[in-house]
Amino acid sequence: MVSDANINHKTLISKLDWEKRFKGWIIKNCAIRTKSLISFVLRKDLPDFELNKLFDGEVPTRCTSFDTENNLLGSSGFDTGFSFPQVGISRKPITQTLMTTRWRTGATWAVSAENKGIEEITPIGNTDPSKGIVTLKLKCIDGWAYAVGMFRKIYKRVDIGHWEKVMDGFPQLSPEQIEKGRYGFNDLDGPNESNMYAVGGHGDVWRYDGTRWHQCDFPSNEQLNTVTVAPTGEVYISGEGGNLWVGEKNSWKKIAKGFSSVLFNDSVWFNNQLWLCSGYQLKVWDGKELKTPQHNGELITYNGHMDAYDGLLVVASNYEVHAFDGNEWQCLVAPY
Repeated sequence: MVSDANINHKTLISKLDWEKRFKGWIIKNCAIRTKSLISFVLRKDLPDFELNKLFDGEVPTRCTSFDTENNLLGSSGFDTGFSFPQVGISRKPITQTLMTTRWRTGATWAVSAENKGIEEITPIGNTDPSKGIVTLKLKCIDGWAYAVGMFRKIYKRVDIGHWEKVMDGFPQLSPEQIEKGRYGFNDLDGPNESNMYAVGGHGDVWRYDGTRWHQCDFPSNEQLNTVTVAPTGEVYISGEGGNLWVGEKNSWKKIAKGFSSVLFNDSVWFNNQLWLCSGYQLKVWDGKELKTPQHNGELITYNGHMDAYDGLLVVASNYEVHAFDGNEWQCLVAPY
């Protein structure tokens, strides 16, 4: 556990704001818009017997942002319409929080103080599902938002309300390949569009050179879930059981064997280390081993989903949110 010496246990959010925005809701994911503005996807905390009667898109959903500097909150609520929502950030052409659904149209709620509204990544998905996207993740690369989806679908948000395919180089998948579900992407990362890596499926790894995608010769057909490109150019991929790989292009090696029953949800580069987070554990790769992070000699045992940007790391579990600036951990949200 984290000791009192290592973390500011005083919860930043007030009791009144917590009761208004978070009480009765589960935190599903987080994204850092600025160092002082963090966005979350919340779902109504319903008992199992109620959830079992609903489709996922019928579960009430909130997109909530927390201004930690001024202790202000903003929220957009939807009674229905967002199935398996994801949250992300777009910094170009303007800075906005994005919340997407798995509808084939790629319906996305885009919101900022100046502009907000629903847009569709693939409007044609409504009439031709095969040309739509099932969004699994939103990533911000070099300021631009990308939607990453099943069956090797990737779209870039080039303007407000306008998304374009980034799929040159991908061969068309056969119905049999689609049925087996061994192809497609769960994550995307890179410093810019001229060097991006997409991973997913069973050993499905591709690199984008700014013009076309090229398949990487990856030495395993295990499930892959996260990818992070370090500032040094090394590419880290997490896979089945929490395995960790490093390499680039067609040269890869396993550097850590995981012993978990679940995949990591997110991986990020922060404070000169690779951080990985699942629903059960938080780990760091220090260059020699994959281990539970420590701060002032004490273990940090948070879990859930994670994001890092502008010198801040945020970890969000179902009911709590913690942030690390490289020097101190702080509790941003917790039940009263």
